[in-house]
Amino acid sequence: MIADYNTMPRMFWECNRLYFGHSLPTPKFGLMKKLNTLARFEYQKNKKGKSPIMRQIILFSEYYDFDEETFKNLMVHEMIHYYLAWKGVKTELDHGKEFMAIANELNEKYGLNITKTLDASSFKRTEQAPKAKSFLTQFSKWVGLI
Repeated sequence: MIADYNTMPRMFWECNRLYFGHSLPTPKFGLMKKLNTLARFEYQKNKKGKSPIMRQIILFSEYYDFDEETFKNLMVHEMIHYYLAWKGVKTELDHGKEFMAIANELNEKYGLNITKTLDASSFKRTEQAPKAKSFLTQFSKWVGLI
């Protein structure tokens, strides 16, 4: 499953219904050109208004073709971050005890596999993904090796 502006909202709506009781408003969705970040949740704190956050967005890397289970687990992972922020839960760490309590509950109750991190080295890459050689060349230039 390649992340795009059709697959991300559909998966969000399904997961919001199944695991969050339709409690999360639909965020914006975006794509990233990243090999080292599979997905992420971003938002701004709301200093005025009812909700503690605003301008929430879920981003996925456009460089991977995930199987459906992995895509769902990644979406739910980002939705846990969203849920905590939306509810105004103060967390000390991104994947601290509050995050892991929800992840473990969903894993046990629904047979999901929400983890803190994933090793992307075995995931199939899309055609847009940089080839290993060009990525290493770019990285080498960036760190000043060449």
